[in-house]
Amino acid sequence: MKSPKALSLINGGKFAVQSGTRPRQTRDYWLIFESFHPLAMGWVNRSAQIHRSWAMLPQWESDTNRTLHVYSLVFITRGEGSFWDALTKTERPVCQGDLLCLFPGIAHVYVPCAGTTWDEINIEFSGPVFDAWSGLGMLDAHEPVRHLARPKDTKEIESWLERFHQVVLPMAHREHSEPTLDDVGRMLNLIAQMCGTWQKDVAESEVEWANEARQKLMQWPLEKKLDLKSLAVSFGLGEQAYRKKFKRLCGVSPSVFHARRQIEEACYLLISTNTSIKEIGYNIGFGSLFYFSRRFKQVTGVSPQEYRNQARA
Repeated sequence: MKSPKALSLINGGKFAVQSGTRPRQTRDYWLIFESFHPLAMGWVNRSAQIHRSWAMLPQWESDTNRTLHVYSLVFITRGEGSFWDALTKTERPVCQGDLLCLFPGIAHVYVPCAGTTWDEINIEFSGPVFDAWSGLGMLDAHEPVRHLARPKDTKEIESWLERFHQVVLPMAHREHSEPTLDDVGRMLNLIAQMCGTWQKDVAESEVEWANEARQKLMQWPLEKKLDLKSLAVSFGLGEQAYRKKFKRLCGVSPSVFHARRQIEEACYLLISTNTSIKEIGYNIGFGSLFYFSRRFKQVTGVSPQEYRNQARA
């Protein structure tokens, strides 16, 4: 298994030896790529490979956590440790060959065993095309730790690492990491391969229902207030039954699904146009600049203006 430094010299990206909070604590950090230019349907926005990682040790020791506004997959190629999230409220063991599935809006923390480090590679991604993989036994927030490879099976672990590289290395080669539909396609293929290792049998009728329900929400005008009652009636259900079924099969509630679409469209417009922030908020359904800015920051971690500045820097 090549080192991050050797891989960066071959493939591009940025390599650094980073210091930790403890004496002589260092890690090899290869930022494979990072992009601030989203695609409306979905995009892969960041990836890094880290050797001798202490992961989230400071947060673990201070009993704090982190919440992302994107999805993130973290594959552990060496070492073992623990994972905790606010949804399941369960501390889970993590070992070599495991995949950590991090979901938007769910606080979490993970760390190697005391006094040790681990090696990992991660990919962050976002967008409605990826939301479609939530639920149905696939990307399931209630199962945040998945087994991809047996801990001692070096060949299997290296095979999965190679699959991660097949997704991200084409982006590392580019001078400017502009996402493309090909990048999205490779990421979807990786998720499909992963889900194939753990997907439970799901009735075909439920798969069809989930696909139709997501499609109707995708077609709902962003500027129009979500009418869950009429959506429920279109499926012959009461509103509460519709909400529950959608969340069970799709992984998130209809309202959260719609809200993510609004913010993703806002990200796209902030980067691709010079439209004022107030007008962007109004065009995607927010009645005031204050409410739009507050909701945008809740989801992305920065204000609309900060997001636009970062993207254009």
